[in-house]
Amino acid sequence: MRKFDTKVQHLKYRVLREVARFAWNDALLDNILNIPEIIVPGKTPTMRCCVYKERAIVSDRVKLAMGGDKENPNVIEVIETACDECPMGGYEVTNSCRGCLAHRCEDVCRRGAISFDHNHTAHIDKSKCVDCGACAKVCPYTAIINRKRPCESACKIKAISMNEDKAAKINNDKCIACGACVYQCPFGAITDKSFILDTIELLKNNDKHQVYAIVAPSISSQFTYAKLGQVITGLKELGFYNVVEAALGADMVAQAESLELTMKGFLTSSCCPAFVNYIRKAFPELKDHVSHNLSPMAAISRYIKETNANAKIVFVGPCTAKKAEIQQDFVKPWVDAVITFEELQALFDSKNIDLTTL
Repeated sequence: MRKFDTKVQHLKYRVLREVARFAWNDALLDNILNIPEIIVPGKTPTMRCCVYKERAIVSDRVKLAMGGDKENPNVIEVIETACDECPMGGYEVTNSCRGCLAHRCEDVCRRGAISFDHNHTAHIDKSKCVDCGACAKVCPYTAIINRKRPCESACKIKAISMNEDKAAKINNDKCIACGACVYQCPFGAITDKSFILDTIELLKNNDKHQVYAIVAPSISSQFTYAKLGQVITGLKELGFYNVVEAALGADMVAQAESLELTMKGFLTSSCCPAFVNYIRKAFPELKDHVSHNLSPMAAISRYIKETNANAKIVFVGPCTAKKAEIQQDFVKPWVDAVITFEELQALFDSKNIDLTTL
């Protein structure tokens, strides 16, 4: 079996696998909301305070596995019931403070936010502190720590804040769907929507069209328990007509962008949708310097569809931002669905495909 980095990832995979099992069988699809009882059987909770909260959270995971909130354009969503009120106090002085006389923390603080009590113990005035972290860097006892939520620390573009219920909140105007917060949340409270049902629907109708799997080059290192050839065979067992590596699209884009670069003189790449979104949202004055070419995924998909009118395209890769990319009008005609490697593993197991036997 594939190794998962965390138990959160494994739980998410189990939900995806069960959703896929129901989806292959139209007769069972109406009973898909029974999955919480499958994942959390009996009356004994495994991760939360009670079995009912666990099932409520799994129910929300099922909805995200089925495409999530259709009104929310972002592919990254917060499961509020799973957000466990992480510490969010910013920089704080712990009891490791020894009341030293050097007062380096006070010396480096440009805001005058550090003061001392009669025991020389440091205190931080939150009304003055700007969370620069200079005091923490110079403390010889590492007595000053940053109590920041993992999702906030992971988000380098500051798209995450807290709502009135102390749950994480995503600013869609800033979010670039990179997925860093998804990976870092220890409770799995932030996750990406899945389009696994769209993929299954395409594969169930592969007698009407030819479904191509466009795979990211990193597929060669994802399924460490099986050979790459076995993974390719597994994709065809699922119903894919053919498998094409996205690196061919990268060659196409590299050629086109080199020509564009000679004309413009200064260019940023179109390859990564998260990077392109970052430029457009954080540095709008540079947006005209973003390459107008399609990404490698979209470029190879367009080539296939222009040479095979009966083709449907599913991209398989590690990136959540690709799910956001296919919502864009200039990409939507070329790519029909995007799934991650995690979701592909769920598809294999939902059909009881053992790659090692292929």
